[in-house]
Amino acid sequence: MTVRLEREQRTMLWTLTMHAHDAASAHPILGDRYAADLLARVDDPPDLGLSLGGNTPLICARAKLIDDAARTWLAQHDEAVVLHLGCGLDSRVLRLDPGPGVRWFDVDQEPVIDLRRRLYASAPSTTVAGDVTDPSFFEQFPDDGPRLVIAEGLLMYLDPTGVRAVIDGALTPGSTLVADTVAPWVTWVAGLQPAMRAADTSFRSSTADLARVAPRLVDEQSLVDATATRTDGLTSTTVRLFALVPHARYAMVLQRYETP
Repeated sequence: MTVRLEREQRTMLWTLTMHAHDAASAHPILGDRYAADLLARVDDPPDLGLSLGGNTPLICARAKLIDDAARTWLAQHDEAVVLHLGCGLDSRVLRLDPGPGVRWFDVDQEPVIDLRRRLYASAPSTTVAGDVTDPSFFEQFPDDGPRLVIAEGLLMYLDPTGVRAVIDGALTPGSTLVADTVAPWVTWVAGLQPAMRAADTSFRSSTADLARVAPRLVDEQSLVDATATRTDGLTSTTVRLFALVPHARYAMVLQRYETP
């Protein structure tokens, strides 16, 4: 299946590859049983190399925490709307298997959604292509019930104006946002990765930018800590030592916000 992916759109294949590698490991963190099959059906799957391959525990710990947060929220809301922004090829809707009262929307850019529709023909979700920074984009979604907005691996690729547009557009009264974000210094360090440079993409916003525009913060978890506690051996030791470096523990965090 040949679909031309540009810049940050390529990163979804990195994530899918990490999920597949994790699922094939002896002690998976996420255990995404759909990832390997999906990856096998994609033309030219990426070679992560050492610089990105080492991020697999972190990325899978992030996905696991988001799954857990979404599962808890869904257990409390039988009738709800879920907006999975920047969904890529993630199998979250299959992993969580939401009930019949949940209207789930998988949202991404046109080339990504084109590929997703071919790979997920029978998924229990509605796929929507568009620009999440367009002020009118979110008008098409129902707003007659509780809304969960999931933004995994998305906001850091938007500039501060784009982050504000997502917050203003996606969050209706009574909404919950679950999103990961990075410390300001990480936006610079990420640009040094060869894979990021090859994809001609970069991180453009940080935790500080989200905090300036988001509603009430109700929970924050360090993804560095989450990785350390979900791995063992040398990986766990290395991550724990990294967390001792000033400002490193909160290099990447998962945050949950709620609107009144």
